[in-house]
Amino acid sequence: MSRHSNPNDQKIEEGDLACGKGPVLTYGPAVQNNLLDFIISNAEKNKIAFQRLAASRSTGTDTDAFAYSNAGVASALISLPLRYMHTTVEMCSKDDVESVIHLIYHCLINLKNNHNFSYIK
Repeated sequence: MSRHSNPNDQKIEEGDLACGKGPVLTYGPAVQNNLLDFIISNAEKNKIAFQRLAASRSTGTDTDAFAYSNAGVASALISLPLRYMHTTVEMCSKDDVESVIHLIYHCLINLKNNHNFSYIK
């Protein structure tokens, strides 16, 4: 059972997410804001629709481990919205899969060698 007794509670706390509306970009403690801004600017520049998710503590993904490893690693989370995760009927939108691929591709080709995501420059 979900920790939310009312489905609208989850929408209020985390955002209203749906399959077919593009990749999900997460805001949260483990997410480096300058890297997230870089991803968002690439999405906007390339007209890739995306959704936003607010994570108040952890993302529930490996992003948390990456972000806090060693002295910290600039990390962000691009998620594929889907239904019924880890079941035999898990499903997602083909358009969302393609959008995630395009977003990552455009971020990688626009990432400059030695790019500095530091908050203090």
